[in-house]
Amino acid sequence: MASTNAICNLCNQTILELLDFKLLLRYVTGFNQVELITKNEYELSQDELVKLNNLVARRQKGEPLHYILGYKEFYSREFRVTPDTLIPRPETELLVDKVLSIAIPNARLLDLGTGSGCIAVACKLENPNLDVVAVDKYSDTLEVACTNAIQLGAKIKCILSDWFSNVDGLFDVIVSNPPYIAHDDVHLGSLQFEPQHALTDNLDGFSHIKQIIRGSIAHLKKGGYLLFEHGFEQGEMSRKLLHNAGFIDIETIQDYASLDRITLGKYTLRNSNASSI
Repeated sequence: MASTNAICNLCNQTILELLDFKLLLRYVTGFNQVELITKNEYELSQDELVKLNNLVARRQKGEPLHYILGYKEFYSREFRVTPDTLIPRPETELLVDKVLSIAIPNARLLDLGTGSGCIAVACKLENPNLDVVAVDKYSDTLEVACTNAIQLGAKIKCILSDWFSNVDGLFDVIVSNPPYIAHDDVHLGSLQFEPQHALTDNLDGFSHIKQIIRGSIAHLKKGGYLLFEHGFEQGEMSRKLLHNAGFIDIETIQDYASLDRITLGKYTLRNSNASSI
């Protein structure tokens, strides 16, 4: 009979979701997914058990699993995440998909508010010909992005910048997943462990989007694209803002739940009017 410290018994007794618990077990033991199954009678040492119990307690208190593990998979790669960065969401992979589909050969790409660097790094790795610049306002956050780029082998340029403040030159594509949650949105309550400055503008959720649209006009080549992620109720207003600023070919892309999630438009020198938003 397996001891109470054996993996099989611990899994049967856990109060966490089994998937979360197994990921914590892998983290503590160093086992991969197959080993966790084939070695299900492995008995955790006292040190491993103490470590596991501490991690379980953190998870019980609501700390996101991926902050505990220190990584999150995005675009089939593991990205380091810390409390200084948002945890990448599957929906954000749609931004990468769209960038890759519209980027011309050897395009210059600017990723604003890069966070963990997941968008910039994934785009560069999927299309090595892209010239990618990733910026973030916070040095600790930018350090995470740069570390991910180095560890994953993506040669990108990282710049400390409050949106466009330290950005020079013109780009073919500008992409961003900005803080777009309104200050009174009920969803903020469940995101207390993530950096609030990366989630909300503490206003109506549109102040950063407007700033990005206005700033992009001075940094996009003619025919270049701006695309950004937003809340599921912000598609119509996002399209209006781009239209008022003179963008054309505007469209909103829905996420896996068929909710508005990404809006983009093409820049034209003749029509653009930043003062209108």
